[in-house]
Amino acid sequence: MNERENKSDFIKDIIGCLTSPRSSFKSIMEKPSLKKATALLLVIAIVAAWATFNYRAKLPLQLPVIPGQGTPVASLQFTQVIAIMSALMALIGIFGTWLINSVLIHGIVRPLGGKGAFKSMLTLAGYTSVPLLLQHILRLADSFMVSQEALESAATLQISADPLLNSIAAAAIDVFTVFRLWSIVLLIVAVRANYTISTVKSMVAVVLSYILMVFFFVFLPLK
Repeated sequence: MNERENKSDFIKDIIGCLTSPRSSFKSIMEKPSLKKATALLLVIAIVAAWATFNYRAKLPLQLPVIPGQGTPVASLQFTQVIAIMSALMALIGIFGTWLINSVLIHGIVRPLGGKGAFKSMLTLAGYTSVPLLLQHILRLADSFMVSQEALESAATLQISADPLLNSIAAAAIDVFTVFRLWSIVLLIVAVRANYTISTVKSMVAVVLSYILMVFFFVFLPLK
């Protein structure tokens, strides 16, 4: 019975983060469970990795020309290996973003006078990722339907002629999706609740952490 109640409470907390975040975060903070937050992140990571695998598998790679061996041919095996590696990077990226962002926020909030437990921050940050679950579910559905031509066209899109600016712009677009912005709003509410600081200070901490994350993605992509 307790297990059923725990599952029911877990689902209610997840839904509550979208419908009434303030009261839900307050309830979560009473008994912060990293186990539940990690379980939620694991589900998001699996869906994200699956979608990434499907997308990458639709982009066959060309092997380099070997003298005397003729023209390069697409290698299905090599493509699958790259797809698996991309999926693993997507899975690691979900957890990496969660941990790094929580550390950055915790470090930024302290000088601003915030007083709160890092465990609670990690737990709440996990729950603020609920919108990303919706995003990756949509990505997974799209990954089954999108054509190879559409993916190749998107892959060759250049935002800027400057390689560095192009990387920064691409990282920003990848990070600041509609669902990510939704998640950021929830994170601001969570930071304010956990550290008992003003909304302005909470916004400063979250925005600054994401700016740092964008530059981090430029040099070490975690997609």
